[in-house]
Amino acid sequence: MRAALGALAHLGKMARMAPKRARAVASGLATSTKKPKAGDDDGDASSGLWLVKSEPDEFSLDDLRASHGGVAQWDGVRNAQARNLMKTMRVGDRAFFYHSSCKVPAVVGICEVVTTAYPDPTALDPKAHGFDPKSTPSNNRWLCVDFEFIRAMSRTVTLSELRREAAGDGVTGEDGAKALASMTLLNRPRLSVQRVTRVEWEHVLRLETTSND
Repeated sequence: MRAALGALAHLGKMARMAPKRARAVASGLATSTKKPKAGDDDGDASSGLWLVKSEPDEFSLDDLRASHGGVAQWDGVRNAQARNLMKTMRVGDRAFFYHSSCKVPAVVGICEVVTTAYPDPTALDPKAHGFDPKSTPSNNRWLCVDFEFIRAMSRTVTLSELRREAAGDGVTGEDGAKALASMTLLNRPRLSVQRVTRVEWEHVLRLETTSND
């Protein structure tokens, strides 16, 4: 299943684009301003960190950056688990933008959730790739959120690199195995919307600034 963003033509129909918001950290390196609750660990649902996948020939990070205000609708998700995960996203959550089903799958950028989940209009559009004949205006089975472009990675972090790290064979040695062994991307690669733990998030950012030579 492709979890592609709607084509730019659909963006013109959107009446509810989120306003631009001041960012606490312009670089996009910040993960969350929310303080963890007592008893929280890196694998719980409170991290506010995600990875979302899109095929670059459908909708790329550059397409998101070029969208009006750098904001676009993340639609076309037709997997129930991915939909349910999107339902829990909060405004201000951060996500790695991941290019999938391409020559070099990789984490290529960072985006931010700027709306909570709402009914996916492409499910009702017969001309849309994600049209669902079982959905109706009163019972739309699918959801979407709006994402805002934050930044491109200074160095993309490829899937093959993440696999080496998780196996302990990467540039960070055992640190990579400890950080990434349970990462959803490496264990359930077909899921288009995935939680990312804080440890995983910080390790990917560490790899971004680490030479892979």
